[in-house]
Amino acid sequence: MIRQPGSDDSTPTPEELRARVEGTREELGMEVEEAAGKTADVKEQAQAKAAELEETTQAKGAELKAQAQAQVKGAELKGQAQVKGAELKGQAQTRAAGAKAQAQVKAAEVLERTPQPMREKAYQVGESARTNVKPLIGFGLAVLAVCVVVSRAGRR
Repeated sequence: MIRQPGSDDSTPTPEELRARVEGTREELGMEVEEAAGKTADVKEQAQAKAAELEETTQAKGAELKAQAQAQVKGAELKGQAQVKGAELKGQAQTRAAGAKAQAQVKAAEVLERTPQPMREKAYQVGESARTNVKPLIGFGLAVLAVCVVVSRAGRR
């Protein structure tokens, strides 16, 4: 029995084997290229995602840093405001006490200059004012006028 090339029960010739090997190489080459393309695509996607995450992280970090700085500055300003408020309160109390003392001295001076009959009349008007407020207002204006007159007379 003679074997003919290309028959199913025959042994392949070297050219056929080379052709098969070449076909297999081409198929494998295409599969490798396809796999490499997919790998490159996945790598690019991973790099893009990593860059995006890094950018987001930096932005969030900058935002948190700014918030922390604002909180620190706010606390600092609050402390300064409390110190300044305490200073101003103390100054106001000191000035108020001084003004009160001056007013008491002036009131005592006016009282010393006011004649006794006028003091008695003022006391009577004060007592009646406790029962009726309108006359008190009128009396207060009258006393003010008298004080002004007495004060000007004392300066001459």
